[in-house]
Amino acid sequence: MNAPEAKKSCPHEPQAVEPGPGASDRRVGVEIEFGGLTAREAARIVAHDQGGTLEQLDPHRFEVNGTDFGKLRIELDSKYVHSPDGASDFERKVRRLAGDVGSPVVPTEIVTEPISVDRIPDLDALLERLADAGAVGTQQPHLACGVHLNIEWQERDVRTLRRLLQAYLLLSPDLRAAIAPDRTRTLLPFIGHFPKDYEAKVLDPAYEPDLETFIADYCQANPSKNRELDLLPLLASIDEDKVASALGHPQPAVRPALHYRLPDARLGDPDWSIGKEWERWLTVEALMQDEERLGELLRERSEAADRQNPATAIRKLIKRVLPS
Repeated sequence: MNAPEAKKSCPHEPQAVEPGPGASDRRVGVEIEFGGLTAREAARIVAHDQGGTLEQLDPHRFEVNGTDFGKLRIELDSKYVHSPDGASDFERKVRRLAGDVGSPVVPTEIVTEPISVDRIPDLDALLERLADAGAVGTQQPHLACGVHLNIEWQERDVRTLRRLLQAYLLLSPDLRAAIAPDRTRTLLPFIGHFPKDYEAKVLDPAYEPDLETFIADYCQANPSKNRELDLLPLLASIDEDKVASALGHPQPAVRPALHYRLPDARLGDPDWSIGKEWERWLTVEALMQDEERLGELLRERSEAADRQNPATAIRKLIKRVLPS
């Protein structure tokens, strides 16, 4: 595919986004899936647009180095089409062929390094130019494309982690309603709900675990990354040994970041942007910081659950009255 002759202006002026609670130099890594362009085609467009150096790592994986976003990886989003180091020539040919055949239905993915959140409008502008060149998102019936936000997170205190997860669980129904994830993505396991019994445990106003208990509870209920909000990389960065012990195996991804997996990728949809998805995420952080409001919502939810299930209310009362 021929690269565009010049950068195209966005139909809407990029809007600044708020960094959210905390320092103004917050960073987030972004993974964006889309169809309509092969990895090679998308990589050429990105390199032309960003002025970086294009490097082919295999027939379906490319890197563009030296861009304003740092290094960008563009690849077909399937581990089966990429050859590991030391693969035989035959294996490489088979995997290349699998990628050639699968390209129409397997999304292409762009992966950024952690970037400052004030660069999100520039990333949205790049995605608009890819859409102009033919990239399409999950609004196409044969595609299930998502956006993952890897949100750098420095808070290691268990009370903050607990409040964050509580805030997310309380707002998750509203986030799902606003995002309306593609039906295909909801049927696949990649953005699975948290188990109901674990959700009830975390949203109990009396849930105040120490860090070791919080990690053990999370890993026991969520041994897979396939949650709408994956905490495993962050928890492993805090205490890798405890996470490995709770899971029964080492955690593959270890980084001080929240892995937020819920949003769709809808390239070409004028009502969608990564900036909007970031703003939605910030509602979670705002509720986390508002301890009074968070406490009110937890109590209201607990009281509503008790009215629906009196036996549960009685067990809670007994647990509070009797010594452990």
